Amino acid sequence: MKSSHLLLLGVVATLGVAEIYHGPLGASDRLEQRVERAVRAELERNEMGQIKAELREKPLSRTVILSGPADDFQRSELVRVLGQVPGVARVEWDPNSLPVEHFPR
Repeated sequence: MKSSHLLLLGVVATLGVAEIYHGPLGASDRLEQRVERAVRAELERNEMGQIKAELREKPLSRTVILSGPADDFQRSELVRVLGQVPGVARVEWDPNSLPVEHFPR
C-alpha cells in the first residue's frame, strides 16, 4: 500500500473516531452542560440572573450567546468575565437583545 493511501486511511479513521466520541458517546453534550452550568453560576454570582446564556449549538463552537436586559457597562463586563470561564471561546450578545439605558433620576 502506498504511503498516501495509509495517510488517507489514518485521516479517515481519526475523523471517524472523533465523530463517534463527540456524537453518540456524548462528549459534546457533557461539554455543553459543564460550560452552561459554569456560566450560569457566574451570572448568579454577579447578580445577573435575568440574563439568559446558551452555547451556540450548530456547530458547537464554545461561543456563549447572551440575551436579556443589561446596560452598556454590564454588557461589556459580562463579555469579559464570561470569556474567562473554562471552556468558553467567545461571548456575544444576541443582536435582538437591546441594551437597557439607565438614566439618573
